[in-house]
Amino acid sequence: MTSKRLVTRSGFLSLIAVLLLPACGNYSNEDLDFQLALPEQTDMEAKMQLSVTRLDSAEYYRATRTAITTFNGMVVELVGFIDIVRGTTPTSRDGDQRTWGPFPSDTYPGWEIRVVMQRTAVSPTLLQMDYWIQLRQVGQGDAAWVSLLTGRYISSGSARKGQGEIHLLANDVRLAGYPIDDDPGLVSLDHLDLAYDNTSFPITVTMNVVNLPTATTTAGLYQYFQNQDGSGQMLFDWQGVTDTGAQVSARMQSEWIGSGAGRADLIVDLTPNLPSQSTTLGIDCWGVDTLATYSYRLEGNLALGDPASCLF
Repeated sequence: MTSKRLVTRSGFLSLIAVLLLPACGNYSNEDLDFQLALPEQTDMEAKMQLSVTRLDSAEYYRATRTAITTFNGMVVELVGFIDIVRGTTPTSRDGDQRTWGPFPSDTYPGWEIRVVMQRTAVSPTLLQMDYWIQLRQVGQGDAAWVSLLTGRYISSGSARKGQGEIHLLANDVRLAGYPIDDDPGLVSLDHLDLAYDNTSFPITVTMNVVNLPTATTTAGLYQYFQNQDGSGQMLFDWQGVTDTGAQVSARMQSEWIGSGAGRADLIVDLTPNLPSQSTTLGIDCWGVDTLATYSYRLEGNLALGDPASCLF
């Protein structure tokens, strides 16, 4: 069984490219808190020491690399939404609030876009920043703004350490009439939620993707853990419908040490109402050369190599 792509990468940024217009006015030192609170790609991306994929690499190693690549691709696009205001002068300032825009949409002239950020001092050492990327039809009032993306960040002693969350609300703008389905990367998406915590090790990132009920893959959940020694885990759960119409829930569970050698298990549950009835379809263990040191497949009851070679 192979996982189906949950969200394609193309087109995310086309919705808000207009915000890259040249900034005007003076950039203020008072804006630094807003800029530093914005998450960067390195805060959330999955890292694995090995990046080589050979034709004879272990099958589940290659599946793990694919999951990491897809995960990081979505992180890049989400951060790209936010990067448009990094280092850019706000259009207006109002106390602890900054606003960029509104700007007319180049793609859809009947729509306009703005970014709003709000700063809140939770305590002398904790700073909370909330932000919204919003859309509305031209000519409507403030009540018509609908959020495409919302986010929150709470620092923990320094600008780059803390907890954050990002929510991509595709169906909200869809219901408001925005033609989001013109973007093939968002046509099946209901919403995407990401949470991260890099306060201390292990660094954790969770990404929950929920598609529309009509999609073949209805939902997916990524969970990533990174330890200080370079070891880590990637868990990828997905729910959907098989080619025969049966409901299926599956998990790819991968774990590796700092050198990149590791193990992955594929577990499937064809009866979601009986989660205890899950079955292991296969296991792959691999070394630093990415070649399988042990493989097991339920189909045909095939086993190759020595299970004692598995690190986990």
